[in-house]
Amino acid sequence: MMVVLISGLGFAGYVAIRLIGAHAGILLTGLLGGLASSTASTLAFSRRSKTEPDLSDHYALAVVAACTVMLPRVLIATGLVNRDFAVTLIVPFALMAIPGLVYGGWVWLRQRTERHQGDTPEIGNPLSLSTAIKFAALYSGIAFLVKVIREQGWTEGMLPLAFISGLTDMDAISLSIAQDYGSDAAGSDLATRAVVLAAVSNTVLKAGMAIALGSTGLKWRIAMVLGATAVVAVAWMLFGANLLSLPTA
Repeated sequence: MMVVLISGLGFAGYVAIRLIGAHAGILLTGLLGGLASSTASTLAFSRRSKTEPDLSDHYALAVVAACTVMLPRVLIATGLVNRDFAVTLIVPFALMAIPGLVYGGWVWLRQRTERHQGDTPEIGNPLSLSTAIKFAALYSGIAFLVKVIREQGWTEGMLPLAFISGLTDMDAISLSIAQDYGSDAAGSDLATRAVVLAAVSNTVLKAGMAIALGSTGLKWRIAMVLGATAVVAVAWMLFGANLLSLPTA
């Protein structure tokens, strides 16, 4: 079920890119790329900024768009598995999206009269057998570890597991936690923090990729926006989780 769910969401973005990505603006291509794979889109646009440094601000916008749209995509996926748990992610994910939305709005207003064609990110077919097997293996392993940690009472191990998992894939850890955790207050709070932490590590990883592979103009933009995204999430975890999280339905 999990493989079909994630593959389906990824395939929707993949089809959209293949149909209109090459003819769409860079922003739209970044949004569609984020639906299929925000990591692949980050790599593709960062590398492209090296060969076309004059378009660094546009490629930076595409990277930010891909990384920002990942948040509602994860929220939708977790909501299909555990609606009550997904509700607890709305506030932190909304806060994490603010830097990307602000930057996107600023660029859009500043350059709304310009239009550049976006290259289609190099994204493999999400429905390929190898992709499905890799995700199934990753999900199974993480789901097993989540269940062991919960049943053995090793709650302190959930956050490190989420951070490490977020470096490779956001979907596996978020779906594993959504499926395993109920609506009890303590468990829901830990689960929410774990998914937010996974989003932080995933964001930091993509920022590192962009900084390592992108042009100078792209590097500082990505460092600023994705850095702010991570800072907002950490601030929520440290200070605002009890005040800002929504009650479960």
